[in-house]
Amino acid sequence: MKRKRREKPQITAKAEKEQIKVEKFNKLSIIPNACTSMNLVCGFSAIIAAHSGAFLVACWLIIIANIFDILDGRLARLTSVESRFGAELDSLCDLVSFGVAPAFLLFTRYFVTMPVMGGIISTLFVLCGALRLARFNVTPASKHGVFEGLPIPGAAGLIVTMTIFDIQFFRIATFPQRAIPFIAIATSLLMVSKIEYPAMKKTQKTDRMRRVLVLLITVALLLHPPVMLFLLFWAFGLYGPVKYLLNKINILFHKLSHTETPA
Repeated sequence: MKRKRREKPQITAKAEKEQIKVEKFNKLSIIPNACTSMNLVCGFSAIIAAHSGAFLVACWLIIIANIFDILDGRLARLTSVESRFGAELDSLCDLVSFGVAPAFLLFTRYFVTMPVMGGIISTLFVLCGALRLARFNVTPASKHGVFEGLPIPGAAGLIVTMTIFDIQFFRIATFPQRAIPFIAIATSLLMVSKIEYPAMKKTQKTDRMRRVLVLLITVALLLHPPVMLFLLFWAFGLYGPVKYLLNKINILFHKLSHTETPA
């Protein structure tokens, strides 16, 4: 008996359009995903550079990774290819570039003479970075334009710009050297804290703020990269704790003013 030839299912015009849309989506997603991958390449290259003693090279590679981290999200939005895959890839790359790489830089640059304590401090940085990313991934979109805790790229920026500033200006002076373990611990704890930082949600106002931020970074790179980047990252890093303390002081004064009895 002859077997009946199985007819191919007919593809409707709507299904064909959806299939084309999916194919286009997959192709376009290569652009932001490649950018995210370059973030990882820079982060791992920074680890190799730090291991070789090229600390300045490692620092600048982490800063370049930070730029790629900013660009990949922007490209995903421009090409309308934001996806769960891209978000997960971004988190994995961020952990290497802004968690492992800065921690390894800290250890190889400052903590070699104190391997036990230095290892604990460096591991704390990686652990807090991983917890920060995990919390961000399972938390709904930021409310009122704020993040809870210092974002991991910002934490990496604090460590990296501090190291650049130290190498080029302090030359491992006594005070910065002794302060570095405390700075590293404080930065780690800020990542897992409840202290709020501006999230810059997509609005007209934040779009203007983004343009101003890009302009400031461009000026920083043109004028004096080490000093200006140090000021930008540290202004952002200190913004959260300073605002938190001012709010607490304001609440305290408010309570005291209400509890005062009339003369």
